[in-house]
Amino acid sequence: MRKTALIGSLAVIAALPVALARNGDAAPKPDLSNALQRTSHVASKRYALTVRIVKRDGPLSLRVRGQSNDQTISVNLRMGAVRLPDGSRVPGPSTAALLLGPFLFERAPSNMTVLGKLRWLRLRVADLSDASPELKAVHALTPEPLLRVLAEARLTQATPEGGLFRGTVAYDNPVVRASLTRLTGGIEFRNLRLSVYVGRDGLVHRLHLTGRTADRSTTLSLSARLFGFGRPVHVTPPKPGTFLDEHLAKLAA
Repeated sequence: MRKTALIGSLAVIAALPVALARNGDAAPKPDLSNALQRTSHVASKRYALTVRIVKRDGPLSLRVRGQSNDQTISVNLRMGAVRLPDGSRVPGPSTAALLLGPFLFERAPSNMTVLGKLRWLRLRVADLSDASPELKAVHALTPEPLLRVLAEARLTQATPEGGLFRGTVAYDNPVVRASLTRLTGGIEFRNLRLSVYVGRDGLVHRLHLTGRTADRSTTLSLSARLFGFGRPVHVTPPKPGTFLDEHLAKLAA
């Protein structure tokens, strides 16, 4: 009897780690609302955005890679190939922006001729209002506007256990319009459909938004990938002699 009880106890003990491992491996059911809140308030993130607008006369595309935290935004932009009047295509220009402490740096587009080593314009944030085009532009090139669109969307879970959600967004929602206008060049897209993937860490990792204009002549495909959550943001400001300080230039004038 004791031998039987001992064997039974050993069997339970042996099975316990397997059961615990199974419970530990089980991913919690994704919570989109909680994921949105956590992603919006994460200390830092890296991201890649791709905007593709297809018109009758050809496609336009923009690729953005960046990193940000509460104090810093660093973005690099590259336009897609540009079609010339003769039908040939040339690589699109690239540029960059860096919001760092009291300064906003804007790099001249690669297709612009500049003098000497000057490549950047340095603006003092204290001289800019919150509604300034410069600050609005750099903030528009972060995931935050898309997260605001996500907050206004009507989404349902695509699979019972997965982290994929799909649904629609009202194009005439004021928050949606304000969030997308700079990424879409002011073009109004309707029939907006959104797909969102929430990772096992409970954070938003991918978004994909599509739409078309009312006359169906132009389509939108906007993708975002978020990663590097919580990693320190490391940036190198432009070296002295490579930028023009707008404030000092005005004083010297």
